[in-house]
Amino acid sequence: MYVIASLGAIVRNPAWDVVVVLFFLAAGFIGGSMGGGRVKLLSMLFANYIALFTAPLMFGLLDAYQVAKGNPSRNIVIYFVLLGVLFLLFWRKIFGGLGRGGFRWWQAFLMSFLTVGLFVAGSLNMLSFSGIVEFSPFILSMFAGKSAYLFWSLMPLLGLFLLPRSK
Repeated sequence: MYVIASLGAIVRNPAWDVVVVLFFLAAGFIGGSMGGGRVKLLSMLFANYIALFTAPLMFGLLDAYQVAKGNPSRNIVIYFVLLGVLFLLFWRKIFGGLGRGGFRWWQAFLMSFLTVGLFVAGSLNMLSFSGIVEFSPFILSMFAGKSAYLFWSLMPLLGLFLLPRSK
């Protein structure tokens, strides 16, 4: 019954829902097929974890000093900038020595979808909590709700630990 109600909400508000689902699918396929391999996937994954942890600390610090307070898009911009800087740091300096090899094709697709899922869940949570966008129940249950955020936060870590190592 809940699935039918969620599908009905997509029909009523298709714009954001279609954009989110298409972005998730396109980014997952692109990242898995030509994303640059293990180094870029791991760099994006760890940069995302650290950005999601440190961005709220930066938001609180900026709010304490009254910097752009009340601007709802400030938080998402800070998150994206922090994610980009951390990705470049991990890609160039930390994981740069791992080499080009790595995941098999199915492992790359799986880790790509899990990494993109974490990125989408983190971004949508920031957008929905700051009141910029309101999502349908379907997107809230898939990406932007508390249980969905917990799911997308844990699945990439489980993927890293459970995937067999390629030889």
